[in-house]
Amino acid sequence: MAEPSTFYKSFSEKRLTSFGSARRGKIERHRLSLLHRFRPAPGDMVEIGPGHGSLGEQAVADGWRYTAIEASPILIEVLRAKGLTVVEGFTPPTPMPDACADVVYADQVLEHMSGIDAARYFTAEALRVLRPGGIFFVVVPDYLKERTFFWDVDYTHNFVTTERRVRQLFNDGGFETLHVERGIGTATGLARDALAAGALLVNVPGIDALSRYTGTTELLFKVRKNLFETLTFVARKPAG
Repeated sequence: MAEPSTFYKSFSEKRLTSFGSARRGKIERHRLSLLHRFRPAPGDMVEIGPGHGSLGEQAVADGWRYTAIEASPILIEVLRAKGLTVVEGFTPPTPMPDACADVVYADQVLEHMSGIDAARYFTAEALRVLRPGGIFFVVVPDYLKERTFFWDVDYTHNFVTTERRVRQLFNDGGFETLHVERGIGTATGLARDALAAGALLVNVPGIDALSRYTGTTELLFKVRKNLFETLTFVARKPAG
């Protein structure tokens, strides 16, 4: 495991453009709206891996009592400067009491688990932390679309996430999956399908070699990142 002072330093150093910030805000607004269909505020929300805290700020504005779980001291400073409640620690285990939350929110965290055992432990900890009837809201990459880019986008990706695999994981972990949404940004349904078809153009054989010769490897990476497909799971802990 990396030293806590440097863990995910690459992510913490990223700065979104104004367009990127607006896009990220729309995505998080969309996901909170989806969450509220199944569990509206107020209540207690625990977010694992909160990034720079933009989701947390929106959640607080919506009436959630919000706690972030973050391992990076660099990001903890950013989060606390925004007035967000933060508990420092790696997960799993999740450093929270039993049955303390109505929602456990994890946006692109599960794929960073070291393997099957860690993914099962992560899921078991969410079940423990949630109250009966609580919601486990999870966003992961769709490996079946991203394929090799799944590995290239982040060196800490380890656990392969597909709809079938995550459904099986949650079922074995005691959750009922209520809803699954495929998306690219805020695009779902036919709009997502159109973007996914367009993504084929930046994955044709030879495009990587061409980008190296033309000095456009970072541009190609950014295009692929903006066409990155995710799966959003809304799962529920049984009420009784």
